[in-house]
Amino acid sequence: MNRINHISKIVSYATKFVLEVQGFNASGLYDINIHAEGFLIPVLNEVFGLRLENLNATQKKNYPAIDLADFKSRVAFQVTSTSDFDKIKTTLEKFKDHKLNAAFDVLYIYIITNKKDRYNDDKLKQYIPDNFVFSTADHVIDKDDLLQRISSLSSTPKIEAIAKIYEHEFSESQIQMREKAFVNGCLNTETETICPNLLPITFPKYMYQAELNIDEDVIIANVNTYLASINKKQIKKLKPGNLVKKALRAVNVKSGEWVLHEKYIYTFKDLEDTSEPFRKIVDIGTITRLLCKEYYEISENTLRVFKHLLRNILMELCKIKEIEWYAQQEVFRFANNQSAPNQKRVKWKGKNEATKTVIFEMQNKKEGHIICFRSLAFKSSFFNIEQNWYLVLNPTWSFTNPGGYDQSRYESAYMSGIKRLESNGSVYNYFRFFSYYFSHRDLFTPSYKYLQIHAAEKLSISPRLEEKAWKPVKIIENKSLQIDIEIKLDNELTDNTLF
Repeated sequence: MNRINHISKIVSYATKFVLEVQGFNASGLYDINIHAEGFLIPVLNEVFGLRLENLNATQKKNYPAIDLADFKSRVAFQVTSTSDFDKIKTTLEKFKDHKLNAAFDVLYIYIITNKKDRYNDDKLKQYIPDNFVFSTADHVIDKDDLLQRISSLSSTPKIEAIAKIYEHEFSESQIQMREKAFVNGCLNTETETICPNLLPITFPKYMYQAELNIDEDVIIANVNTYLASINKKQIKKLKPGNLVKKALRAVNVKSGEWVLHEKYIYTFKDLEDTSEPFRKIVDIGTITRLLCKEYYEISENTLRVFKHLLRNILMELCKIKEIEWYAQQEVFRFANNQSAPNQKRVKWKGKNEATKTVIFEMQNKKEGHIICFRSLAFKSSFFNIEQNWYLVLNPTWSFTNPGGYDQSRYESAYMSGIKRLESNGSVYNYFRFFSYYFSHRDLFTPSYKYLQIHAAEKLSISPRLEEKAWKPVKIIENKSLQIDIEIKLDNELTDNTLF
């Protein structure tokens, strides 16, 4: 499809957009305006070259005069279906009163219906901040202004991308579905409480950096002595990470609470403490105490190093909680007993004391013997908003062979089977279990000073989204592999009195 056809399609759908807004507003249904804010973000990003965020969705209440913003580019948008002079005046008045010109250099007022032919700029001057440029001719825009900007874009692929956005939102079928949803009340202005899969974390204020001071020849000689004793081939070199591990073990330290980057080791352990065993493998004269925040904000590279350190620290915390890191799948999972693998239950506390099966036996339906174990697990990453850090926790399962450690060769089939049974509610309950399991502390819970995981925080969003309005239909697929076990849904967390 050529450039002209793409633009023609955009014009057609943009016109439908305006008519839809006018129709809903005439019926007193203003929720379509909220929907419009979300739709406009990708379009405006493409046209203006921005990275806008919806301030209403992110709950940044300090910006009452605007709806969308790109803080890095210092550009803000007010999105409204009201096109009269008073709306322009009120927006500028709030913008000035809240000193938003300190955060933004440009303000656009986007009218999602049709703007007036002209506005009296002279009457607006008193509401515009000093030294801030705003004219209704340039900064009050509607679909016609947007279409002119789209037509002037030199990139045909970009125009095609915009056309696809319009087509997705304003095809006849989408409009009919949205109309039905609004009329039936699936979308409304009520707030809804949600629980993102984020667990707040805290860690020490300071970290430590030092150069290594390891006699590599001595460490390799010790390793080779051991290898010779078990008739194994000797080595000539150790990778840096393995060298540090062997050096720590040589001083009776078995710890992964560190990370290497270039010629430095980084750790939360206090290297200035003369009793700290880590001092035995570093150059004492190079020890430097760093503010964590100052370090991870230096660059994307230092941020990655810091997240790597957090992951290693998480591994150590999980060991206390009887959870192991399985590198082959990059998951944390409840650890089985290697000498005698079996089903496992752990004590935990939500509202009350409870016990949860975290490793299930899975038996052959015909012969009755154990064919594998199913361990509750999670994938993780770390995410920060300035100084606030979160563990992103995604519950899953890990299927092991009867030995209780190595991955079952039928895991993909077993995983497909359990996913067919589980609902969003099931996964949410696993997340809540992990939230309580990690955050609960009492006199009998061993403390870990390098990382604390706190209970999940709930957020309120508006408009409320009824699950039935967006939840996809579950498609039952034909099993590609016939398996000889019965996969059962874990119902232990369905009792709401637990949480």
